[in-house]
Amino acid sequence: MEITNNYSNYVTQSMAGSNAADGTKKKETEKTQETTGSSKSKSTADYANKLAKLVPSVKFHVGNACVSDKSGKSLTVNPKLLEKMQNDPQKEKDMKDMIKGVESMSKLAESLAKATGWTIVYQHSYIDENGKYHCRMQTRNDGMLKLSDKLREERKENSKKLLERSKEKAADRAEQLLMDKAENSEDGIIYLNDEDMKTIMETIKEDATEQTADKDTMTVGANLDLQV
Repeated sequence: MEITNNYSNYVTQSMAGSNAADGTKKKETEKTQETTGSSKSKSTADYANKLAKLVPSVKFHVGNACVSDKSGKSLTVNPKLLEKMQNDPQKEKDMKDMIKGVESMSKLAESLAKATGWTIVYQHSYIDENGKYHCRMQTRNDGMLKLSDKLREERKENSKKLLERSKEKAADRAEQLLMDKAENSEDGIIYLNDEDMKTIMETIKEDATEQTADKDTMTVGANLDLQV
């Protein structure tokens, strides 16, 4: 009996020690997971802050849907896409280009609005988990509202003709896309999808290339003049 009692005490003590060790291990694991999660969260926040600098004219968000506010300008990026970007250099490059495209589109829309008498009520963009672009924008044309139906149609025709004459320039093609969307929208609400954004990005890049080529030509001409 004494041997059994001693054995029982030994087993009880061993189990108590083991449980204590397991408890300590569990706490350490939970603490490590908590620290890792906190570090990851901080890292993602820092990464998002860096991306926000690519779109200074709009408010940058991380979330699962487009902002529903009826005012302001924003870009929301899906959190899962941020993870993909941090682990895939090519994905990161492509998405950074798109984010810069949102900035360019926003400036282009603002410039076009001023030239045509629009007011941009709100402009909210969203890039989903798969890197697809979505945008909802509402415009208001106070000047057009004051015109008669006949004058309104004449103004639309004049705008179309003006864009048609300068259609060959890349930037004007992007402007035409936005103008067409605005003219054919209901209640001034414009929807842009992934293909629309890619078209805008391509035309803006083409325009930048054309401008660079023009500058290079002028520089070469200036150098030749100096040499003569």
